[in-house]
Amino acid sequence: MEKMSIHDLGLILDDEIYLVTEERDQLLALEKPVTLESTSVSSQEEFEEEHVQLAFEGGFEKGILVIYEGSSLESNLSEYLFKILGAVSCSLKDIALANSEDTELTSMASITALNPNKIIVFGKVRHEIMMSVKKTYEVHQEDEIEYLFADDLRQISENLDLRKALWKELQVLFNITKK
Repeated sequence: MEKMSIHDLGLILDDEIYLVTEERDQLLALEKPVTLESTSVSSQEEFEEEHVQLAFEGGFEKGILVIYEGSSLESNLSEYLFKILGAVSCSLKDIALANSEDTELTSMASITALNPNKIIVFGKVRHEIMMSVKKTYEVHQEDEIEYLFADDLRQISENLDLRKALWKELQVLFNITKK
């Protein structure tokens, strides 16, 4: 059997994989050969401090991070997303809009360094942020950040029940009361 890296496994597995800290260290040791000198505390600290910043579009004025599945949005899905954001009085200047591919290249520390107060994830993202999923279409708070996880934008746009569920939770997330 051919040995596969964690990245290779991520390309073929649909479900999320969670690692215990001890297992992570063992897998990292298998991923690239290390010498005894490179396992020193100072080298480990340098490794942990190296954060790739999250690439995003938008002004992020309201501290809202929106992540969508895929590398880019088709024009109809982009219009749909901005229609959703408009319904909660947001535009591109208010949010940080990131695709899942760029998000997967960053650490959770890079995301929290942005200091978002709300994070909305549409679809599946192979990132540790998905460990925060309690239940889809349900707002929950964790460490001063409100999270909302939903299906992929295409699925939502094609399904009335998903649109209703999303709108119900967006009203909670943005404190919108019906008039």
